[in-house]
Amino acid sequence: MITLVGAGPGSRGSMTLDAIEAIQSADRVVAFPRLKESLAFIRDDIVEIRRISEAEEAVGDDHLAVVVSGDPLFYGLAATLKRRGMNIHRVVPGISSMQYAASKLQIPWDSMTFYSFHGREKNVDFLLRQKISCVLLDKHYSLTELSADLKEKGAEGMIHGASYLSYDNEMMETKAIGESFAIEGDLALGVIELALDEG
Repeated sequence: MITLVGAGPGSRGSMTLDAIEAIQSADRVVAFPRLKESLAFIRDDIVEIRRISEAEEAVGDDHLAVVVSGDPLFYGLAATLKRRGMNIHRVVPGISSMQYAASKLQIPWDSMTFYSFHGREKNVDFLLRQKISCVLLDKHYSLTELSADLKEKGAEGMIHGASYLSYDNEMMETKAIGESFAIEGDLALGVIELALDEG
């Protein structure tokens, strides 16, 4: 039996009680390296995995919790595991990094459009039509590159960049489109506010 648990952005304070209880009650728990360290306050026998195939290999006849960052159903692992034929018994939701960033920025996210360039093709054209959007990034495509690509397309406005959300080393910067960011890293995101002509 597999329970897929969303740990939120990653810090202890951003986890739900439901997620903590799901991790406590499982027979075994697997998590990616960054999360394994963050979850040590719950239990010390979490097995570190680095690839999705290792999660598949860990499945047995007992109750396995697979812990992921953010929310498993927001550009998360749930769809990938289902495509691979894994039967998920339960999904425990978590706070997404987008949701956390919106709260820190105090920007209502009910009108945001969401994209992920994390391990996906980088095409900023569809961002040009959205007043507010949030983009998940990875180490292969930085906030500075996103800012430059939007500027090259003629976009104007602001980008709020963030990385290591909810951790002690959390970083947030706001720059005009076209400017460079000091924030780099594997798990960054950008909230883009375009100055669109409303006429």
